[in-house]
Amino acid sequence: MKKGIVFLMFFLVLSSLNTVFAEKNETVVWDSGEVTARVATYNMHAGIGVDGKYDLDRIASAIRDMDADIIGLQEVDVHWGSRSQYDNTVQLLAEKLDMEYFFAPIYDLEPAEEGDPRRQYGIAVLSKYPILSAANRNITRLSTQDPNPEPKLAPGFLEAQVNMEGAHVWFYVTHLDYRSDPTIREMQVQDMLHVMAEHQYNVLVGDMNATPDSDELRPLFHLLDDTWNSKTMDEGYTFPADSPIKRIDYVLTSPRMDVNDVSVHQSLASDHLPVIADVTFVRGNHSMDTDGMKMLVEAFLENGEIGNEEAAHALRIHLQAVSYYENNDRKEKVIKHLGTFIQLLQKQSDQESITDHALTTLRSDAEYLIEKWEYK
Repeated sequence: MKKGIVFLMFFLVLSSLNTVFAEKNETVVWDSGEVTARVATYNMHAGIGVDGKYDLDRIASAIRDMDADIIGLQEVDVHWGSRSQYDNTVQLLAEKLDMEYFFAPIYDLEPAEEGDPRRQYGIAVLSKYPILSAANRNITRLSTQDPNPEPKLAPGFLEAQVNMEGAHVWFYVTHLDYRSDPTIREMQVQDMLHVMAEHQYNVLVGDMNATPDSDELRPLFHLLDDTWNSKTMDEGYTFPADSPIKRIDYVLTSPRMDVNDVSVHQSLASDHLPVIADVTFVRGNHSMDTDGMKMLVEAFLENGEIGNEEAAHALRIHLQAVSYYENNDRKEKVIKHLGTFIQLLQKQSDQESITDHALTTLRSDAEYLIEKWEYK
């Protein structure tokens, strides 16, 4: 069963409770409200269309036609060169579309003329929602300036915390290595997973320069849902825009997100086609960490899906142990105690102390956390 389905079942049960819990001497309100937003990814090719002409208005028009609420951009020029008229393309797009933005350079070079702005090329996010925080995180890169480059960590993985009407989502934008040899992409995938493991409610978009059957992308699909595969069996080809033959642009979501629709937007403003997904997010806390799982235990006890205080107490004790080892970064201990937590859930199910729904939900979360820690 998909984790997203489990999540929806859980919130349908709890939506009428509006339960208030005490956790660590603080009052935590479980808000089961939902918000649906249109998420997109677009390799804008520096604003150059398939006709070879630079036209930023065409890019803005394509994004406007998509009606995207938040969009990750790749191949973004900021005072980069003559091909984009030395424009700050993301700032201009943000102004044209009345959206907030954050730019994360992959390459950051000295200006062509003294006194001019630095020449930068990278990735960006445009958002109709407030960007609460943002950073340019490191992943493995090969320098384009070195004739014999060695892989090293370098900027170029965008992380932004976005407030979608109370649903706080961590939005990531990437542009993976283009070379036919997948080695660097394999390293980049592991780097991204390590960064994203710091949070539990994530969207990852970008140009992966690899098709869905590529081995290097499998770890991503293991922990994140490919929105395209969740809604359609069509190919979803995105490149090249005028005669697409492969899918290399993706919108990936964490569990606890429901994908309502996904499509490829037709436009020749770039050499890639954008991908759009309508995703439902949930306000408030999400049980993708042990604190959230503790809240689930209390909720299930409150609504009778955990039959007695003794059973709930046993689950709390196990989760407290997991929290202790999480805080001390004891990976093996975290995985071991999550495993025993799953065993305890099954034992309580055999004793009819917990409903099948509560069992499935808590076990699904524990299994997700095990996978997440295995990739840390």
